[in-house]
Formats: sequence, structure tokens, C-alpha cells
Amino acid sequence: GEDVFSNLTSLRVMRVMRIVRIARVIRVLNFFRELRMMVFALLNSGKSLMWVFMVLGLTFFIVGISLTTATLEHLVEAHMWHDERNRNLVDSFGSLDKSILSLYMAMSGGNDWAYYYDVLEPLPSQQKFVFIAYISFANFAVVNIVTGIFVDSAMQSNRNDKEVMVQEEIAEKNKYLSNMRVVFEEIDDDSTGTIDLEEFGRKMNDDRVIAYFQALKLDVEDVYKLFHLLDMDQSGKIDIEEFISGCHRLKGESRALDMAIMHYEVAWLSEYIVTFQGRVDAALGLILCRLGAEAPSQ
Repeated sequence: GEDVFSNLTSLRVMRVMRIVRIARVIRVLNFFRELRMMVFALLNSGKSLMWVFMVLGLTFFIVGISLTTATLEHLVEAHMWHDERNRNLVDSFGSLDKSILSLYMAMSGGNDWAYYYDVLEPLPSQQKFVFIAYISFANFAVVNIVTGIFVDSAMQSNRNDKEVMVQEEIAEKNKYLSNMRVVFEEIDDDSTGTIDLEEFGRKMNDDRVIAYFQALKLDVEDVYKLFHLLDMDQSGKIDIEEFISGCHRLKGESRALDMAIMHYEVAWLSEYIVTFQGRVDAALGLILCRLGAEAPSQ
């Protein structure tokens, strides 16, 4: 008996381990990305779903009481409950539970709401107005609000999922690199694999290329500066790697490009100052040497 019990326990543990392993595979594989997003969205929407049920239940209860009370007041005599003309009214709103079920079916599409509107024909016009107001509130307000809550909850859960964020970032980067290759091939007319300043400036007058850069949030107003920012090795030509990495580095609003231009100008100015200082030091040293050589002769 103990051996059988231990075997059953081992089988249960193995099943649990298999389930955990499958769950890990689902989390890792990109193929199950949408499934994981749906599961996380449903799990994170539990609290919102509870409040939705409470709001709908309260709405069903209040409107149901109104319609049920009006039905009971209309069917004041016993024989009216068995009258064939009142059969649909009794079946739909003869009690509170029937009224709630009818309201739910009218809202969710389980039955046409026009049918229930016709059923309320014997009741006062105020009850038909209450029913129309309920249908309008349920379909145009509650349903849209519930949809918005669930969409927001799903988006929030996806933002909190680190793996989803990583995969989306990788997918976005791959898409961006693919687009930049298309732009590079569009600029490289001679298909040499490099772009010079003349070729780059000529293509910057093409509306299609400008649209490409603007779609990628790259400002192309200053062609000369943009070319030198992309030409990392200052060789006078831009290859595909320099073009992609440079555009990725400069991607963003105009502020990012302005900062990059400022950084380039500061670096150029620093290099010029260092070169100028070297020349000044060399000239000053030469002057001091000459002065030192002339001093003994005097």
C-alpha cells in the first residue's frame, strides 16, 4: 500500500514538473507571445472584472425591480396571470429573477431587445422609457467603458511583462534596421556599398528619401552636418554599418540631432584648439630657442 501511494505521489510530482516545464517553454518562445499576453491580461483583469460584475448586477437589480413592480401592478387579478395575452410579459418580467435574466439577454445579445420592448406594451409608457434608457446606458456606456478598462489593463500587463518588453524592443530594432537598409539602398545609386557627400546631398533633395528620414524621426535640414555625423571614421564615405549605427544613434526628435550636432562641433572645436595650441607651443619654443641663441652673441 505504501509503495502504491509513493508511486502515485511520484507521478503527481512528475506531472507538475511537466506543467512547469511547458509553462517555461511558453514564456520563452516568441511563438507563444500573444498567448502569454492574453493569459497575463486575463489574470490582471480579475479586479476590474469583479467591479464590472458589481456595476452590471446593481444595474440589473434596480431596473429589474422597476419592471417587475410595474408588471405585478398590472396583473392585479389572478386570471390575468393565465391570460394568453400576458404570457410573454409573465415569462419575461413576472418575477425579479426573470426580469434580471431578460435584461441580461437584452444587453448581451441573447435575445433581441426589441422583443422585450414589445412585451412591455401593456405597461405604462414610463416603463418603456426606463427600458430604453437601460439599453442605451448598457450598450453605449457600460460596454464601451468595460472594453476600455480591459484594453488598458491588458496594455498595462504587457508593459509590466519584462520578456514582452524585451521581445518588442528586439522586434522594433529589427524593423528599424530593415527600414534603414532600404533607405541606404535608395541613396546608394551606384550600388558601391558606400555613400559620399555628393551622392548623399543629391539624394537629400528627393522627396521619398526625405519622407523615409522623417518617418524614422531624423531631421535632414543640414545635409553637411548630418553626413559628417554619420561618417564616424571621417573617411568621406559612409558604409552600411556606419549609416545604420549612426541613424540609430541619432534617432529621435530634433533635439537628439541637435545635441549630436553640438557634440560634433564641440569635438571639432576641441581638436582645432589642441592643434592650434600645439602650433603656438612650437612657435613659442622656436622663438625662445632663437632668443637663447642670440643672447650669448650679444
